[in-house]
Amino acid sequence: MMKTGRVYRTCALAFAGAVILTMARPVLCPAEELATADQALRKIFPQAQSFIRREILLTPEQTGRIAAGAQMTFDEAHSLKITVYLAQNSGRTSGYGFEDTVHGKWGPIHYLVGVDLAGAVIDTVILDYQEIRGKPVAKRRFLKQYRGKSARDPLQLKEDINGISGATISSRSLTEGIRKLLFILAEIQTGLITAPEPEKP
Repeated sequence: MMKTGRVYRTCALAFAGAVILTMARPVLCPAEELATADQALRKIFPQAQSFIRREILLTPEQTGRIAAGAQMTFDEAHSLKITVYLAQNSGRTSGYGFEDTVHGKWGPIHYLVGVDLAGAVIDTVILDYQEIRGKPVAKRRFLKQYRGKSARDPLQLKEDINGISGATISSRSLTEGIRKLLFILAEIQTGLITAPEPEKP
């Protein structure tokens, strides 16, 4: 009986340990889609007649200058391939839409930020994300803080951006992503303006 009791106690402890380990693992939630890139572009640039999509691969020299200016590092969290949309009015570019993804606390945050020709943020739209406590990053009262910001602003939590309580990682990641994109625009803007229009099929 004593031996059986020890076996029961051992099994109970093993079961309890397994439960604790399971509870300690991060809970993965499905991505929540809030808007498509086209919907976000139409919202940010309501007067645009069309959009030209470009894929740009940053060079090592460009990433070095961008990382130094934006005070960040290009690692697995930041892609070297940039997706940018040129908002067109009467054949002229009136603004830029950057589609990007950063890592929040619970998963990727996929977003689109609109920037005017002077390099200032017009608006930001969250396209989809995997968040639990970080859901407020998609709310207007948080995203409106980025409006009017440019590469000349700090764009740092606790300086000119107020983070979200309980979602500091997501707040910081999105802020860093937008700061990076503003420095990317400064680096590639001349090429975007002078690049020839894609040929029509």
